[in-house]
Amino acid sequence: MLRLALSLALAVLLTGPAVADGRERRLLTDAEAETFRGVGRLNVSGRRFCTAALISERLVLTAAHCLYHPRTFRPVPITALRFVAGQRIEAVAAVRDVARVAVPPDFVFDGEPSFEHLRRDVALLELDAPILAHEAPAYPVGPSPAPEAVIEIVSYARDRAQAASLQDGCRIGAVVTEVAALDCGVNLGASGAPVFALGKAGRELWAVVSSTGALADGSDVTLAVRVAPEIAALEAALAPEVPVRAPPGEGRPRPR
Repeated sequence: MLRLALSLALAVLLTGPAVADGRERRLLTDAEAETFRGVGRLNVSGRRFCTAALISERLVLTAAHCLYHPRTFRPVPITALRFVAGQRIEAVAAVRDVARVAVPPDFVFDGEPSFEHLRRDVALLELDAPILAHEAPAYPVGPSPAPEAVIEIVSYARDRAQAASLQDGCRIGAVVTEVAALDCGVNLGASGAPVFALGKAGRELWAVVSSTGALADGSDVTLAVRVAPEIAALEAALAPEVPVRAPPGEGRPRPR
């Protein structure tokens, strides 16, 4: 019943307005900013941005829909992508352009809310030069944590675009295949934000923020896509262009 109820809730609420923040977001402290230097802004064409995070010296994870224009649904030129690690007001840890990208072969971004599209909303980016550990740390990819685990989301967002914020009291409300519902809200710009939990390797990145929705009881949630099942296939599919996944058209996208 939980799988069906959650799937139905996603189908309905992905068409609705954005949810308000469920738990308080706060700016990183100076010490936390050092820890999370590997999280950064993925700037797109110098006009909009998502959040992204390092998983190795050259590889970055974000949401797949960040690589497509929000109204025409066309892929953005790879030359329009730039990863700014650890941005904190005017200070940055590193800046790199993107050399290659990959999204799941069945991901489609056409502005229509769909659980099938949502569950594939993850992208891997290869940078044009490595970001060394002393510049910014990379985070190991881990499995989904236990339901009672405390979850962290680190993101840039429309209301705090120049410095990252932390939500560190989130819990997992439900998991349906690749999608986890977390009981804290996000704001525009948080797409692609890393979702962390403590694991065997310490702080592990296990999902990226995609969109918002609700559980069957009406509780607002942030929807995140698990990344571990996709990494090997995405790395094998890295290419110098963002793939075309949907015919061009006008419309308003539902993901964040």
